Amino acid sequence: MNAPHAAWPLPRLEQQIDFLSEGADLANRNFERLIATQFDGCRDWMKAVNEQTEPVDRLEHHLDQGLHLGCALFVAQISAMTDAMQLLERTLAEQQRGLLSTLDKQPDGLGEPMKKAVCISSCAFDSMSKATRQVANFASNRFAAAAVSAFQQAKDKMAEQA
Repeated sequence: MNAPHAAWPLPRLEQQIDFLSEGADLANRNFERLIATQFDGCRDWMKAVNEQTEPVDRLEHHLDQGLHLGCALFVAQISAMTDAMQLLERTLAEQQRGLLSTLDKQPDGLGEPMKKAVCISSCAFDSMSKATRQVANFASNRFAAAAVSAFQQAKDKMAEQA
């Protein structure tokens, strides 16, 4: 082989363990968040079903709580996705730094095409990652507001007709 150095270095074992540990912590936090949200929704649903109120009022309260639960679960899932993306971004940035460090050790001109390719891919990934985060943030905020607004408008319309 003509390459002056061995193949690309693998991440150190400590880096791999840190990544796996951080990923496990992230998954645990997000599972806890989702389970807590589901528990709150179940508790509210049971409370609404067992209340001694008129069936119409109970149904309205049940629908309202169901809507809020759906929004809360959606926001929790978006938050979990955002956390996972941030972990992936940090890991990829670390790998790119390692790759660029290895390319810097190559003889002049040999690693230049690869360095340019890594820089271009890094910029493209950063742009797509930023756009994805912005879309997720917009979606989680707007979805919750739109659902609550639609429910409120429906309640107002039913009140007008009654």
